[in-house]
Amino acid sequence: MAGMTKAQLEARLLELEAENTRLQEAIEENTRLRATLAPVDAAPAPAPAAAQPRPARGRAFLGIVLIVLGALVAPLGTVAAYASRMATDTDVFVNTLAPLADDPDVQAFVVDETTAAIDQALDTDALVADLLASVIDEDSTPRLANASEVLGPLLADQARVAIRSALTQVVGADAFATVWREALTLAHGQLVGVLSADADGAIAVDEAGVVQLQLQPIIEQLRPALVEAGFTLADSIPDVDVNVTLAEVPKVAQARLGYSILHTVGTVLPWIALALIAAGILVHPRRPRASIVAGALLLIVGVVLALVVATAGDIVAAGLATEVPTAATAAIYGALTAEPGAVLIAYIVAGAVAIVTGLALGGSRPAATARGLGGTYVTRGATALDAHGWRPSALGGLLRRQGWLLWPWLAIVFLLLFATLRPFTPTGVVVGVVILGLAGAAFAVLRAEGDDAAADDAVVAAPEPAPAPEEPSPTI
Repeated sequence: MAGMTKAQLEARLLELEAENTRLQEAIEENTRLRATLAPVDAAPAPAPAAAQPRPARGRAFLGIVLIVLGALVAPLGTVAAYASRMATDTDVFVNTLAPLADDPDVQAFVVDETTAAIDQALDTDALVADLLASVIDEDSTPRLANASEVLGPLLADQARVAIRSALTQVVGADAFATVWREALTLAHGQLVGVLSADADGAIAVDEAGVVQLQLQPIIEQLRPALVEAGFTLADSIPDVDVNVTLAEVPKVAQARLGYSILHTVGTVLPWIALALIAAGILVHPRRPRASIVAGALLLIVGVVLALVVATAGDIVAAGLATEVPTAATAAIYGALTAEPGAVLIAYIVAGAVAIVTGLALGGSRPAATARGLGGTYVTRGATALDAHGWRPSALGGLLRRQGWLLWPWLAIVFLLLFATLRPFTPTGVVVGVVILGLAGAAFAVLRAEGDDAAADDAVVAAPEPAPAPEEPSPTI
């Protein structure tokens, strides 16, 4: 080589370039042949997948069973937990029913029932008759005595109007809300007695299953307010022992036993349902598909039960129409079902989120596009944090190596939301979903690689370009 002239070197270089061109053409031809024969070679490819169908099918079946069980247990857990809280937590009970004090239909119902109870206790007709008899002398004023038979009923009606007017004024005042709240607080202990078979108190259930509301505690609270409103006759109102029938529950003993069971498991069932659904998704070999199934079931359960709750209100109102006005029943039913209704909305929202998540994690081209777009924004967020020095340098690597930390993080956020957003409302559900989504996005941004790190990795991983052939030295 050292003795070759410049012309020989140039000739050798041309030969090498020609050989290189021939080899490149051979490689391209080989690639075309492989692409042509790929369908034939790929035909037997499904054989390895068929080699292990039993474990995959078994895990898929187990995952679906767990998800279905979780979706069925979830509504029962919701009812049990709500009943338990209503029975044992005075704040929940009072805060649920306290707004009814401002409802016009409930106020009208209280006025009607209390007026009737006071009228019966006073025996207004007899009271007016005795009053007229004491002031009218039949011998000295015979004409006035004869007119008392007509005057008595008129005065009695005027007394009833005065009672109703005073009650309407008191019930419509702001002070009634305080009286109502205090009565509910006292009645809560009575409610616990009802469910534990103690029939004494403001609410009672006899052995025939008749649910009654006793008006005496409310009248005792209203008596001073009536006197202050100018109805001095309220001082002479005797003790009133009048009950208003709210409902008839057959087999009350069995109902109490059922409540006891629900009360015992009320704090456990919701978590069992959540654990079953999560386990089903984790066990299933295709988690995106399992997430879609779980979301669909939760969505269906939420929609169906929401329709049942909405329809049952009219049925309950019609059933109690003979004892309680339909409008008042609807107001009470709406207050009692507000929180369960919000939980059903949470089912619907959670189901929709699970379906979207499963589709986004699937193998379709739109899913891949969505993931790529999301990854772009996550990378930009990580880069922005790094630019401001808001992300510790070691945190991203730790979270990338320990990806399972995402689930404890979301569980902690969920528990905090569960404890702080009660009683549940539709607005609270939406806020909770948004906060959970932001928590997941924050984790993704913290674990992502910034643009600078990605660029550095790309530079390190990129193959070095082949060096250009050196120009022969003119000294050779």
